[in-house]
Amino acid sequence: MNRTSAEIETVKIANQDSSIAKPMATLSPGALRYILAAMCIVPVAIILALFAYMPPVYEGLLEVKITATGLPPATFYEADYYKRPEQLNGQSVADSGTLVVENLSDQDWTHLNIQVNKHYQIIDKEPIKAHSTRVFDLNRFLNRTGARFSLRYNELSHARIYARRPTRDRATYACEFKNGEPVELQETIQARERAAAKQ
Repeated sequence: MNRTSAEIETVKIANQDSSIAKPMATLSPGALRYILAAMCIVPVAIILALFAYMPPVYEGLLEVKITATGLPPATFYEADYYKRPEQLNGQSVADSGTLVVENLSDQDWTHLNIQVNKHYQIIDKEPIKAHSTRVFDLNRFLNRTGARFSLRYNELSHARIYARRPTRDRATYACEFKNGEPVELQETIQARERAAAKQ
């Protein structure tokens, strides 16, 4: 099949415009290594610089008193869990026990998240008013699987409360329980010392 000169010229122009006919840009192995190294190093360097220059951030400390009532004696937990009685003094052990949270500050608290033994929690949407007290039944606390906290199987050993203050910052307080009595954690003592140093 014979082509005219105009058709041949059109084919030449089309071949010149085609990306297939043009040479492809190449990247040498050395340049690729430099680019990959920079992609790994630069983000790490930025994060380290932020940690070095930004001031430390601490959660606020709630002015609160946490106590517990209706707990079984320490001797109750000396027996294996399946040997422990279901009732004490005519009351179900599983349904007994309360956590008492007393707001000692002049501020109302909202967005409450209260945890016991680090795995059971309850979320309360009702604010705790300043200088007021709220009581929570321990059997209302749930873990991630939906299991309820039961004093028959679990001795109360830890409690923590998170709340939001009117200043919109989040504050917390934590304590341990030994023989039914609250004991402040070292982190709480250190947070109180930091707050006192700022004043």
